[in-house]
Amino acid sequence: MGTLIKAAGFPPGVVQILSGPGSTGALLAEHPNIAKISFTGSVATGKKIHAAAARSNLKRVTLELGGKSPAIVFEDADLENAVRHCTAGLLVNSGQACFASSRILVQRSVAPRFLAALQTAFSSIAAAMRDPALLRSPLEELGPLADREQFDRVMSFIENAERAHEATLLVGGRRVGEKGYYVEPTLFVDPTPDADIYRREIFGPVGVP
Repeated sequence: MGTLIKAAGFPPGVVQILSGPGSTGALLAEHPNIAKISFTGSVATGKKIHAAAARSNLKRVTLELGGKSPAIVFEDADLENAVRHCTAGLLVNSGQACFASSRILVQRSVAPRFLAALQTAFSSIAAAMRDPALLRSPLEELGPLADREQFDRVMSFIENAERAHEATLLVGGRRVGEKGYYVEPTLFVDPTPDADIYRREIFGPVGVP
């Protein structure tokens, strides 16, 4: 990034890049000469940044602490195109993205056709996870979750939704293999309004149309 900034013609010193762990961010949040902090991450860390800003110089703070990005499909949409983009939007980086379209709002008149096509697409990807010979495109290859902690978190969302009858499992929901933290692309339907699977950011290959 620094090379690109220099190539773009920024004067020396205008843009500074400082890499480091959480303690580095804490120093920036507490420093009295820093006027603004922008942070993307967890709610817990966001609270600490706000507190540090208040203790120091009341610097301005912009936080992005998770979301539930919706995709919207109307009846006049090209359904094949919508299925393709919703699949890619949800499964990018195995769902470990702040912008993953993990909530899909579909107009009732086309919902049955859309869901059937989406279920077929997800089932195909799940089959290819178990047998790479079935992989039709590199774009359909679904990687693992980041670590054991994230795997356990995603599986707990799935298991809790089923156990509490918060939603109906349409496809997926299982671990793939014993090595690595692979989870099938998963869809739940008919969630209750307060279902965690519907309202909270999961950061995994789990969607609720």
